[in-house]
Amino acid sequence: MARTAPPQPQYRLADHVRACHVDGQVILLDLHHDRYIGVAGPQASAAAHWVADWPTADLQDCEAPASSAVESWVGKLQNAGLLVDTPTTPCKRDPLEEASETLATSDLQQWRGVQWRRMAAICCATFVASRWLKRRSLAGIAATLCGMRRGSGSIADEPSETLRCASSWYLRMRPFAISSQDQCLHDSLTLLHFLATERIYPRWVIGVRTRPFAAHSWVQAQHLVLNDLHENVRAYTPILVV
Repeated sequence: MARTAPPQPQYRLADHVRACHVDGQVILLDLHHDRYIGVAGPQASAAAHWVADWPTADLQDCEAPASSAVESWVGKLQNAGLLVDTPTTPCKRDPLEEASETLATSDLQQWRGVQWRRMAAICCATFVASRWLKRRSLAGIAATLCGMRRGSGSIADEPSETLRCASSWYLRMRPFAISSQDQCLHDSLTLLHFLATERIYPRWVIGVRTRPFAAHSWVQAQHLVLNDLHENVRAYTPILVV
């Protein structure tokens, strides 16, 4: 006989796991191993009975009791370190505003040609981003970025004129420092490190989509997308926001 679903969730997502719902599915991101796990069908709905912070929007309501198969599957997630058995209330993460504006470099009023200090900072940021991607997991990179923001004494990410100016300067100089073959993740981390030298700390975002599955990374300050078109990133559902 199938066991009934527990009255209260017994688990929550581990601190290094992020999740979102996309097209009726749940996508998990394991930051320690840089991998994505897709969950669909009855498992995606039934897991909400067991996991406190399991995303449930857009999922079919699951009225049926959790089956032994679902219970076994949830146990496997726990054994894999993706879930933790703890009564601790899941931490609430800051929401990301909907992307509604793209940074326009043509609007830059303070363009003054090549500035060698900034050019050197971009080259350094490119090197640092490459080292991060080779030697650190996404969890390690996220922790480093969080530490940089805390160390600054401010975590403001308003799309100020200073942020627009520095980001526009980066975009204009980017072709001289970054190959067109570089991926969005490397570009985003380079921009974040460069802006940190200017004491500017926008948000690092990774989003996912399905049919077919794809992941994408960009940098965003509230509603303003800094290194992509906002129309493009809105095709992705944010799963990691730092």
